[in-house]
Amino acid sequence: MVEVVIAAIAGVLGAAIGSWATTRAARTTQRAALETAQTAERAAMQAAWIAKEVKEAQIEIVDASFVEREDLDEEERDGLGLSGPWGDAAVLDVKLRNCGGESAFVYDLQMTPRDVLKESTHRLPRTLGEGLSHAPARVHMEPNHYYRGRARDGEEGGQMHRVSQVLQPGEATRFLVSIDPPGYFFRADVKVYFNAGRMAEVKELEFLGKPSWDNVVVIFRRLRMFLRESGESAEWDGQRMPAVEAGRRCFEEYDRDLSKIEALYVQAGRTSHPEYLAIGRSRVEIPRFRRALGLDEQPQ
Repeated sequence: MVEVVIAAIAGVLGAAIGSWATTRAARTTQRAALETAQTAERAAMQAAWIAKEVKEAQIEIVDASFVEREDLDEEERDGLGLSGPWGDAAVLDVKLRNCGGESAFVYDLQMTPRDVLKESTHRLPRTLGEGLSHAPARVHMEPNHYYRGRARDGEEGGQMHRVSQVLQPGEATRFLVSIDPPGYFFRADVKVYFNAGRMAEVKELEFLGKPSWDNVVVIFRRLRMFLRESGESAEWDGQRMPAVEAGRRCFEEYDRDLSKIEALYVQAGRTSHPEYLAIGRSRVEIPRFRRALGLDEQPQ
């Protein structure tokens, strides 16, 4: 009898323990599933936070300007292929910074010129019934990586120059680009393209090349020869007039031409440049050479 009771009690205890173990295992499974779900939720929230905080690449043009040969050292000139004759090349100095949180891949630079002033001439009067008495004088009044004159036409106009720069977040770089100028003076808008079409831009850069102009002595000699050969009358701007009057107008226009070049030097802040000073000296000498040709004498 006692054995039967003990067996019954053992069976009840065994069933209770089995039920408790099953319940505990279920609770453990539920807790593990809940913790897994919470972990996944935290990971998703963290990823979203990181995606929000890590900004995409953002290029800033820290500085951009056209530089003169004197501003470049020998290594920079060699890199641009400018160690020989300088010619009319314009050199654009560009400094960039990546202010974003991702890498920036810079691949194109576009220069769109405006207000272009092209080559002009110092005119002489015309001899009646003939062409120009003399050929007019031409007036051109015009880093760590180097990109040499590899321009192509842009879809929106201007010159496109292939570059290749990679900037990590927070990094800065500087490079030089050799550009074929469209005139002796122009203003330009410059765009830098990166990461599949994104763009940074700077406006109103100014270029002033080294002008090619004639000293007043050259104009004096040409005009003196013209006056000797022209006779009493000459043509200026399609009008017949006394040769002396045509000579006066020629000098007046020459003075205005030089004045325009001077104004560009002033605008560029280059009033100590030797060319600017030489132009000023020629302008000062104009009245003396006018008198030497008798252009200030009043007709009798």
